[in-house]
Amino acid sequence: MLDVQDKEWLISSVLSVKTLAIIGLEKNTGKTETLNFVVQHIKKLKTIGLTSIGTDGEEKDIVFGTLKPSVYVDSNFVYTTTELFFKRRTVLSEILHVSSQSTPTGRVIIARTHESGKVILSGPPSTVWMSEVVNRLHQYSELVIVDGALSRFSQANPTIADGIILATGAAYSLDKKEIIKHTKYIYNLCNLPTVDEKTFSILNKKNVICICDGKEWQETELKSALDVQRLKELNSNFSSIYIPGALTDNVLRHVHDKEIIVKDFTKIFVSYEQFLKYKPKIKVLEKSNIIGITINPYSPTGYVLDSESIIKELKEIIQDIPIIDVRR
Repeated sequence: MLDVQDKEWLISSVLSVKTLAIIGLEKNTGKTETLNFVVQHIKKLKTIGLTSIGTDGEEKDIVFGTLKPSVYVDSNFVYTTTELFFKRRTVLSEILHVSSQSTPTGRVIIARTHESGKVILSGPPSTVWMSEVVNRLHQYSELVIVDGALSRFSQANPTIADGIILATGAAYSLDKKEIIKHTKYIYNLCNLPTVDEKTFSILNKKNVICICDGKEWQETELKSALDVQRLKELNSNFSSIYIPGALTDNVLRHVHDKEIIVKDFTKIFVSYEQFLKYKPKIKVLEKSNIIGITINPYSPTGYVLDSESIIKELKEIIQDIPIIDVRR
């Protein structure tokens, strides 16, 4: 009964956003199946646009050689692909737009389907370009879904997606404790506290490292977080630091005793172990909206985990969003 309620809760949450990012915490954790699940339940309620960070919808996984779930579309779906894959299409499609920029597999094409079938999604590799593509997709569709991955989390930042589903499961680890620990960690990063409006207005457009003595923010000459050690050597009196780039383990070691501010959770590349060790005080300029978690209990090597126990333990920690087995 709870499973049915969570599925209905998830679909209701999807209907409340304009751009949804489905993010796999590892390859083969079920993000494409999550996409198909969402599409199946939404397609009669909203017009849909689909895009991907990189390429998705291939029939075989290039790493494991296993069969992958295809991306299914109906007539009147709008999707992005690239020239190479558009030439191989099996679904009758009308070209709506062709980008001036190119990817390794050609220019990005926005097309509308005129029949149902399977497509290969392929999209832009950069955040700025993805934002432009999403805006263009919204000209043709009410809900845009971005198929993503943890390694390219920057595409799921709050400026692009106003809703995120995390897809996790046996492909990440065959140890359910590791799955729960990692999923909880990413969920907590997504829910870091935000800065106040005044601080946001000061830092939002800054592209260099800024420091604050508790009263005023000032720019530094440093553009790279790799130079924070030199910054502390020159000036150790600041209480807060804003890092526009990536926050990594190495950077954290030098500034863990300060309040750290980053743009959003996609800029945080700190390991769980280092996070526990230093317990940093981190804030973000913009918070992400996690609306659900999906579990894929099947690993690409053939092992199957007990999804019910994983969901039960996750629900003891995370109670404000639906968590479902996407394969059930």
